[in-house]
Amino acid sequence: MNRTPMPTWNLGDICSPVDRQALSTIFATIDKDVTTFEQHRKNLTEDITSEQVIAIIKESEAISLLLHTPAYYLHLKLTEDTAAHDINALNTTIDQFAADISNRMLFFSLWWKQLDEKNAERILKGLGKYTHMMKDSRKFAKHTLTEPEEKIINIKDITGAGSMNTIYDIMTNAYQFDFNGKTNLTQAQVMEYVKNKDPTLRKTAYETVYAQYKKDENVLGELYKNIVLDWTNEGLKLRHYDSPIGMRNLGNDLPDKAITALLETCQKNIGIFHEYFTLKATILKMKKLQRYDVYAPLTGTEKTITYDESCNTVLNVFKGFDEEFHTMAKRMMDEQHIHSELQKGKQSGAFCSSSIPNMTPYVLLNFVGKERDVSTMAHELGHAIHAMLSSHHHIFDYHAPLPICETASIFCEMLLEEHLLANTKSKDEKIHHLATQIDGVYASIIRQTYFTLFEQQAHDMIQNGATTPELNNAWLANLKEQFGDSVDVPDLFQHEWKYIPHIFHSPFYCYSYAFGNLLVLSLYNKYKQEGNDFIPKYKKILAYGGSQSPVDILKEVDIDITQTYFWQGGFDYIQTLVDQLKKELGA
Repeated sequence: MNRTPMPTWNLGDICSPVDRQALSTIFATIDKDVTTFEQHRKNLTEDITSEQVIAIIKESEAISLLLHTPAYYLHLKLTEDTAAHDINALNTTIDQFAADISNRMLFFSLWWKQLDEKNAERILKGLGKYTHMMKDSRKFAKHTLTEPEEKIINIKDITGAGSMNTIYDIMTNAYQFDFNGKTNLTQAQVMEYVKNKDPTLRKTAYETVYAQYKKDENVLGELYKNIVLDWTNEGLKLRHYDSPIGMRNLGNDLPDKAITALLETCQKNIGIFHEYFTLKATILKMKKLQRYDVYAPLTGTEKTITYDESCNTVLNVFKGFDEEFHTMAKRMMDEQHIHSELQKGKQSGAFCSSSIPNMTPYVLLNFVGKERDVSTMAHELGHAIHAMLSSHHHIFDYHAPLPICETASIFCEMLLEEHLLANTKSKDEKIHHLATQIDGVYASIIRQTYFTLFEQQAHDMIQNGATTPELNNAWLANLKEQFGDSVDVPDLFQHEWKYIPHIFHSPFYCYSYAFGNLLVLSLYNKYKQEGNDFIPKYKKILAYGGSQSPVDILKEVDIDITQTYFWQGGFDYIQTLVDQLKKELGA
């Protein structure tokens, strides 16, 4: 298959190449600005005016943008080659500097959180566009420590959990494999075979990759345990959160009740997927699926697609939905803000990075020419569109909370799936697209839910001295609950959790995927009911960014995320997909 040309991104739109000299110059400017900012400490009295507070926030905003620029550039450079020694060194330098700057400016946020309610309310009335961020920050007051303690934590994070994640990334992104007659393949290239029609290749792909994680499990397990201990020791013992996941929930501006309802509803509906996997085994003429077969294609030969074909498909789908979606996606391509080339040391997977308002986001892909790459492209460009629609906000309100972050990305995937299904030319193709859609729903809702359930268990186990083999057993038991009697789970999959970067990088991040997918099923259903009248409402939701809480944002479309009946509606839709597949199969 011809995969050329494969684009890399143009980071010149962020800034000129960053080296030690450039950082030194930037640091000098920031240091001067922070010295000026520190003079505000003496003005932080009870009778300070809203106008004075706004002036302080604006200075903080300007400093943040100055610091974000080189940090953004270096972050993206590092994802091109996670083992690059010079970029890793520069990243460490800027992380250390950022921690020092944060500590010098910390006094303002601590003062604000400790200010009495009467004066806080007086000031909030005059803060304009900064009202939400300042009101929101006061929710953390009871979990905030003294200034010396907060400074110690900022310093500790660089050499603590942050360094653990750096080691994890360097190790796992450097993995290379000999597979199927080819040498030096990346992890992404090998894992493409888990969706191959050949069961032997599917099995061997899993065995090849997970064997490496098994080999390194002593190091990877210790990294994870230390990350968890850092999270729980700080969150529970120092900040007095009620639970490890509660720390994430508050950061996401979500009530615990909403996430409890989400997870419980997901567990309650696991039988839908047991039914699907049993059906899939029948279609594949297997007595029962093995875990190796979960993503096996049902019919036909998997198509390959060029990068240009993928771009054209996604752009046409977006254009059919909304002209602004099309324009923004095309802007990503025209400005060369997408990196698709496969290369040694490149970060695996895909992401969209949008660090600075009013700057076109950047997307990383590992494009190997499979059908799922088209969905991945639509997904990440959805993130980019979300960021562009919210780019009018200041930097502190620019980013939506994590669960809302998936609202545009998954919606764009559904637009693509509907387009592909509507343009199928045979019964086999319909079956293929329906099964692919259900596979994706499993991966993004149930799989992510059970990662979150595992994390809840693992955080408790590690606090009580669990070993890596004990964590392996916990994950294996988790998998067996997921699949019930519908899928056999070989012992090899006890190592799967170590392969998931999110649980290392961002504890309890994974529930955001389940949240986002089920939310989008509801939004998409409203779109199908209301047609084009729904589009302005939907874009308004995206345009909020992080300027309101998810609960308030979703009130725009009459959604109450704290109620189980809302989440159940998503599973009712999933059941219709399974029923539709059964109908196509005559089952």
